[in-house]
Amino acid sequence: MSDAPRPRGRRAPSSSPAESHEVCEEDDYDEHARWAAQAWPEIDPDVEAIVNRIQMAQRHLERAAVDTRDQVGLAHGELRIMLRLARGARSQGRIAKSLLVSTGTMTNQLDKLEAAGLVVRLPDPADRRGKVVEMTPKGRATLDNYVSVQAKRERQLLGRLSPDEKRRLNDLLRQLLASLGEQPDSEPPKR
Repeated sequence: MSDAPRPRGRRAPSSSPAESHEVCEEDDYDEHARWAAQAWPEIDPDVEAIVNRIQMAQRHLERAAVDTRDQVGLAHGELRIMLRLARGARSQGRIAKSLLVSTGTMTNQLDKLEAAGLVVRLPDPADRRGKVVEMTPKGRATLDNYVSVQAKRERQLLGRLSPDEKRRLNDLLRQLLASLGEQPDSEPPKR
């Protein structure tokens, strides 16, 4: 399920005065999970709350990324190209392959980046029909600006977590992703 209500955001001080961070009280996600588990007994309320919280966290993080991309004038696909080029010049075909996009899509995105003065395409010395794409100084400045603004936004979004909580959350998310990777493909529902 994924239509859980928005969080109320209530917070209460930690029960331990030695701790400098806050602990969240129950919120609408807990209430939704209890309701869903009563309506459908096969639902585990802890799993339901986790899934809905992860989805909401993703929405917040994606909204911040969209705002930052808009601020610096890059579309999502263009940013992905720029991040690849930050590691060095690459062939147009290699970028398309690494991003799993068609050569036509890659050409359109590179046309826009080149028109904006963010990249240049040069003849590929290893393939006379190919092109090597290189970031320009303006492109590097644009990417550096994106990273600076977005890093600040992400730190703000996670600002209520202590360094120890961030490490623990990273450990839990690592375990979650490992668990998701171990799951067999699910079968479609029977009709």
